[in-house]
This record gives sequence, structure tokens and C-alpha cells, in this order.
Amino acid sequence: MGVDVKKKQYVIGVIVFLIYSVVIYQATSTVVGLLKERELTKQNERLREVVSLAKSKLEAELFRDVFLADSLATVITIDPQLAIQNWTELGEKLMSKSTHVRNVGIAPNDVILLNYPPQGNERAIGLDFRSTPNQYRTVLKARELQDVFLSGPLELVQGGKAVIARFPVFNDYPVNNDYWGSISIVIDYPSLMEVSGFADLSDEPVAIRGVDAEGMEGAVFFGDQQIFEGTDFTSVINIPNGEWVVGAQFDTEIPVTLSRQLMALRIGLLVIGFLIFAAVFALWRSYRVVRRFAHEDELTGLYNRRFIMAHLDKLTELNQGRQAFAVVNIDLNGFKEVNDTYGHEAGDQLLRLVANEILSGVRMTDIVARLGGDEFVVIMHRIKSEESAQRLAESLRQKIEQRTLIWGKASIRPSLSIGVAVFNAPESSVKDILIRADQAMYRDKANQRPV
Repeated sequence: MGVDVKKKQYVIGVIVFLIYSVVIYQATSTVVGLLKERELTKQNERLREVVSLAKSKLEAELFRDVFLADSLATVITIDPQLAIQNWTELGEKLMSKSTHVRNVGIAPNDVILLNYPPQGNERAIGLDFRSTPNQYRTVLKARELQDVFLSGPLELVQGGKAVIARFPVFNDYPVNNDYWGSISIVIDYPSLMEVSGFADLSDEPVAIRGVDAEGMEGAVFFGDQQIFEGTDFTSVINIPNGEWVVGAQFDTEIPVTLSRQLMALRIGLLVIGFLIFAAVFALWRSYRVVRRFAHEDELTGLYNRRFIMAHLDKLTELNQGRQAFAVVNIDLNGFKEVNDTYGHEAGDQLLRLVANEILSGVRMTDIVARLGGDEFVVIMHRIKSEESAQRLAESLRQKIEQRTLIWGKASIRPSLSIGVAVFNAPESSVKDILIRADQAMYRDKANQRPV
């Protein structure tokens, strides 16, 4: 009988184990699938962000040099002969201010007369654009537009690859019926792609098309043409009087290293002993994390909303008829614009800066918390009057708004809206003082400039 019971228990145990294993296998397969999907989403979002950033940098770099070249075209339009006589000085001035301009040429009647710098560009002197149909087509396009036109990227006669900005010059500006010739500004293509960040994406599924500013109709000049046969993401690169188009394909496979890790996780989760250990460890770790962060804001290290509300409730109960305290609401102006312009990492860094400045600017007896988003609160103890609280808050504002967050090439200065309310027991309640502080903060916000 005992043997039968043991056998029965063994069979039941095996059945339970098999059922449990099947359930766990299905569950872990689902988890692994979700993790894989999440990782792919993160990878693709990172690629989208990097491409968008490179696109913006490319537009900025290109427009800056074209704008400088436009000023040279204006000088030549005013007095072509004087410009020719002072060509070296004009060319040197342009080259010194530009970032990617490789050389600049002037072509009266569409025949190249002068180049700056002359060294390395001797082969181009005397070139009649009419004898080179591909280039002459872009010269005519600029003449037709009566404005700058971007040619290329293309291979140069003197060697190398470049984007050429064609500027038409007319003797009778602004009527523009008497054509004088053209100016060609040669912008170094490798330098442009390097500074914009696209050169770093050469191994990624990213491509750019639109030779001669023709957008989707133009040829592919960066990356693999096949990318445009099935793009997951496209964006227009705005250039003067035309456009390029950048396209990207998202990954469908996760990195080999991560794939192996997920497989190891699946196998490990099928082992009951590991499952038990993992569950106990997860519970223990969760318990410790909850205890640690129950009253702490993870981003800034300040107290969180839960703690400050509990503290206010306790403070009002114990403070009936005793010394007053003040609640200072602080809101970071223009925080959304910082996130939209520079990214959430910059926004997080700005929040940390403001949090640290508030913490270092208050008294040791004061309590600082982050309510969430871009909102902070300071509890100032032992406040004699609202005027004294206002003075302390204004001093805190001046201290913080003098700080600057350097983010890449940008300088971000915080701007605060502050509202102060004093608790005078027994007339006030927690709800009343928070409403008054909030109302004061919004009144102040109306007079504040964004970040």
C-alpha cells in the first residue's frame, strides 16, 4: 500500500511538474517574446532618434555655409568687376568663416574665370559649363530659379566629392533679365557627412537620396538603394530650393548576444529550483527596493509626493497653535520645450540641476521634494511671516536662475515660477495651503519667461 501511495504521489508530482513546466514554458516564451519586441522597439527608436539628430545637424551645417555664400553672391551682384579685382580677399574671407566650403569659383558667362583657393583647382579654370551637360543643367536651374540651387553630391573634375551651391548673378537685380554669370560654392561632402553624424551611420540600414535636390525622384547618394524598397522610416532633409530624403529600415533581429541571453533565461526558468530561487530573490529585492524608494524620487533623490503629503498632514496635526511654516511651490518654466528640443536626457539633467540647487539653497531645517514632472515643493519651518518666506523664495530663485546647464553646444538656463503660502493654524488646512501656494505660483508664472 505504501509503495502504491508513493508511486501515486510520484505520478501526481510528475504530472504537476509537467503541467507546471508547460505553463512556465508558455509564460517564459511570452515574456521572452515581449522582451525581444521591447528591445527591437528600443533599438529602432534609438536609430530614429540618431537619424533625426543627424538630419537636423546636416540641415544646420548646410544652411549656414549657403547663407555665408549668399552674402558673397550679393557682393558680386552689386559690382562684379570690383569683386573680380578683389577675388582673393573675398574668397579668403568666405573660407575663413565657413565650415565645409572647399573652394569657390566665379564664372562670367558660365565660364570659370577664378577659383579660390587656386591651388588644387587649376584644372577647373576655363571650364565652360555649356560643355558639361550635367553641370550646365544645374547652372540653368539656378538661373531659372533666380536663386541658389544645390547640385550633387557629385564627383569633381579636380577630384573628390562635393555638393555645389549654384548662385546666379544678374546685372539688373532685382529685375533679373540681364544674366551675368554664376558663382559655384563647393561644399565638401565627406566633411558635411562627418560633422552631421551620418558618416557614423554608414554601417546602419540608412540611406539618403535626392541628387540635385530632387527628393524621392533623385538618385541615392548615401547608403544602399535597396533600403528605399522597404523603408520603415523616412524624413525630408530640407535644403535650399529642394530636398533630400533620408530613409531607414528597422532591425527585425536582436543582437546575437542578447538572443543568447534570452535563450539562457528561458532554459533557466524551466528549472524549478531556479524558478523558486528567482521568485524568492525577486520578492526579497522588491521588498528592499520598495522600502528604499517608498519616500524617494528616483531621478533627483529628493523626497517624493507621498512623503511630503504625509509630512504635511503630520505637521498640521502637531502644529496647531504653534509656529507657522510656509509651503513654496516651484515650477520649471518651459520644461516641455527643453525635452522637445534637446531630448529627455537633457530634461532629466536639468531637473537634477534644479533639484541640487534647491537643496543647497534652503536651510538645513527645510524639506525639499519633487511632486512629479517639473514641480518641486519646499517646506520652510520656523517662518515668522509670509514676507520672510517670499524673501527666502526669491533668493532661491535668483540662485537657481543664475545657473546654466551646458548641453552639447546649447546653454540652458532654468526659469522658475514660485508660489508661497504660509500655514497659520488653526485657520488653514493642508488642502487650503496647497491651493494658495499653487495659485500664487500660477500668478507668478504669468510674468515669467520660459527656459
